[in-house]
Amino acid sequence: MLKEMPDRKKVEAAAAFALDAVKSLGPYKADVYYIARKSAYVSFREGTPEENKAEVLWRIGLRAVDPHGRQGVSDTDDLSMDGIKKMVEWSVANCKVSQPDGNVEMFKGKYESVDLKLFDPEVLRLRHEDKVNFCMTMHQVASSQDKVRSVRSSSFGSGMSEEFYVSTEGVSFWERQTEVSWGVAVVMESDGEMDMGGFGEATCSLRDVSLEKTALEAVKRTAVALGGKPVPTGQYTLVLDPEVAAVLVEVIGELFLSSSIHKNRSMLKDKLGQQVASRVLTLIDDGRLPGRLGSSSFDAEGVPTQVKSFLYDLKNAKIAGVNSTGNAVRSTGSLPDVGFTNLYVEPGQGTLDDFLDAPGPKLYITELMGVHTVDPVSGDFSLGAKGALCESSSEYRPVAGITIAGNLMDLMMKVSSVGGDLRFFGTTGGCSMVIEDVQVAGS
Repeated sequence: MLKEMPDRKKVEAAAAFALDAVKSLGPYKADVYYIARKSAYVSFREGTPEENKAEVLWRIGLRAVDPHGRQGVSDTDDLSMDGIKKMVEWSVANCKVSQPDGNVEMFKGKYESVDLKLFDPEVLRLRHEDKVNFCMTMHQVASSQDKVRSVRSSSFGSGMSEEFYVSTEGVSFWERQTEVSWGVAVVMESDGEMDMGGFGEATCSLRDVSLEKTALEAVKRTAVALGGKPVPTGQYTLVLDPEVAAVLVEVIGELFLSSSIHKNRSMLKDKLGQQVASRVLTLIDDGRLPGRLGSSSFDAEGVPTQVKSFLYDLKNAKIAGVNSTGNAVRSTGSLPDVGFTNLYVEPGQGTLDDFLDAPGPKLYITELMGVHTVDPVSGDFSLGAKGALCESSSEYRPVAGITIAGNLMDLMMKVSSVGGDLRFFGTTGGCSMVIEDVQVAGS
């Protein structure tokens, strides 16, 4: 029988015991960060059951900070008094051997509860049979489409998570969130050419689930580049769909992390207040978007989330002489660092079809490969891509085996249009996007 997540009172008691124990050992400040997750996942391969997993996991972590800014962290899944005592001992021991850092701080402030629509009780009422039916629905829709030779995978998962934060500075609160995820992968064939592709989505609520739409999009995205050949090397206008744009947004977003800037790992160092992109391209990181997976009332240091420019945790904010933007992230067993909440492009006007129907040829990009190789310091990149060469939304020929190369700063400046079709893929959102005069290497 699947175990249940620990009772909140038990977690609070363990956290209080840990904080008291740390304070009894010396002039330490400390915080406790607890995460618990309950999830169930079903997948089918070629219409036959493949995976059926259900699990409940939790961990509680303690960070101790001495007056010199030394930090030590330890975590455990043992909520017994003996387990918490060992966690305290390791946290303090790790603190004693770490380096002093005068920029380390803990948050002192007020917390106001905000309903961000992150919890859907209907998710917890889903049965195993429901998930099986969802998978079969996606399989049937995808397999009925032209040129689909097999549905390699159809999957559906659901669950919930709870987070608890408490510190010696008087900050304490809980937050919970539900999540559903689903996706389809297909193998397609045309004129002897075969390719595999897919599509998946994730959200907080069952209200946002559209099984048929996801299955059809998996087929559509795979079909666009099926049997693709390289285009001649040259300068092209690129049209990115929202998912590919979201991939690019995430790469660009990394440049705005203050930890990267302070470590000289971002080409945006010393560019605060300067124009670094086209005026139609605006990135937003908003930790309080209702119903989004990246939303939370607070970050991993207890700081309220907000909308911002450069992204800071407490340490990097102190280095820069500004306030934290509520962008601390951490696991229960790691020190805080800077990360995203909900990162997305500010929507403009127009749709993907509008951009594809515009006069002249353009490269419609449905997949970018090798985005992890982008150099964040120089901005140089060379990415594999595939998609289609389009005269309109209905006239195209498949394209594959091409490379898009250039500099990220130049690329951001060449964005000429951003659509109004914002879609989120996990915690990153993208809109259809047009980028002019991009170097493409092909045949």
